[in-house]
Amino acid sequence: MVTKSGKSMLTVLSDRLAFGPARIAGLALMLLMLVTFVDVISRSVFSAPLGFSAEVTEMLMAVIVFAALPMTILKDSHIVVDLLDGWFGRRAAYIRNTLVDLICLVALAYPAVRIWTLGTRSKGYNEVTEILGWPQYYLIYFVSFALVVCCFIYALRILLRFQTGRHPREELSC
Repeated sequence: MVTKSGKSMLTVLSDRLAFGPARIAGLALMLLMLVTFVDVISRSVFSAPLGFSAEVTEMLMAVIVFAALPMTILKDSHIVVDLLDGWFGRRAAYIRNTLVDLICLVALAYPAVRIWTLGTRSKGYNEVTEILGWPQYYLIYFVSFALVVCCFIYALRILLRFQTGRHPREELSC
């Protein structure tokens, strides 16, 4: 199926799946900059640093990394070492890329399930952060959810490759 813009429905779906977490990553980055700015000013001017800034920074860094991961996968922006690319013809590269996406899907699905299990255990034990006392399972569930979104994007990339017969990056707009 093709939309009015000429993109396939799979492309539109993968765009939408990745764009939400990318916005969350942007908001988390803005909040991280604000916390850091306020902490530096209060430390330098008033000699009164924010006692919770290290804890908030750790949590926001996790949110930024895992929320940005789906967009990184969608745009094919991860680090790639292409030492062997010259050895592969067009058809072999198609098969290689499909296998790599399949391996990445499986490699992210297992941690997603395990991390969700850890989040459930954390919730059951009522684990909270050391300084602010916030429940830890929210962040743990978020990490697991972000990995599941990555798995869906890899699955959509594989389906899109089978549907179009070419690499998803050639069709994606982001």
